[in-house]
Amino acid sequence: MSEQNTAELTFSAFQKALNTNRIDVAKGELNSDMLVYLDQPEGETRYTYALMASGTRVKALCVATVKESAVDNLSLEVEVATFHKFRQQGHATAVLEKALAELKNGLSRNSIDSFSITLNVDSDNVAGHAFCKKFADEVKDTDTGKSYFKKVS
Repeated sequence: MSEQNTAELTFSAFQKALNTNRIDVAKGELNSDMLVYLDQPEGETRYTYALMASGTRVKALCVATVKESAVDNLSLEVEVATFHKFRQQGHATAVLEKALAELKNGLSRNSIDSFSITLNVDSDNVAGHAFCKKFADEVKDTDTGKSYFKKVS
C-alpha cells in the first residue's frame, strides 16, 4: 500500500472513531484548535494530532509513530493527511508545525529536548514532495519515493 493511501486510511479511521466517540482525545496544550490522541497499536507509541474545523470535522491530521527510542535518539515516522475539501489551504503545514510544537512541549516533561522525524513520500506524490521539502534537513531516495528527515530541537 502506498504512503499516501496509508495516510488517507489513517485519516478516515481517526475521523470515524472521533465521530462515534470511540476515542478519548484531549485539547492541545499550546493550540486550542488541535486535538491530541495517544495510543499504542501493536506496542508502538503513536501520537495523533488533529487540526479541527467545526464540530468534529478534522481539517488535517498528523500522526507520529515512535520508531526508535534510545536515550539519546528518539526517532518518529510522521504521516500528514488533509481532508480533500481543505487541501491547498495551508492546513498540512499548520498541522505539522502545531503537532511538532505540541510534541516537543509534551516530551520536554520527560526531559526529551530533541527528536528526529521522517516523512516518507511516494515518487508520484508531487504535492507531498513540495510540502516535505519545506521542512527537511536531509532527503534520501528510497525504492518507492523519498524520505525526508528533520531534527527537532
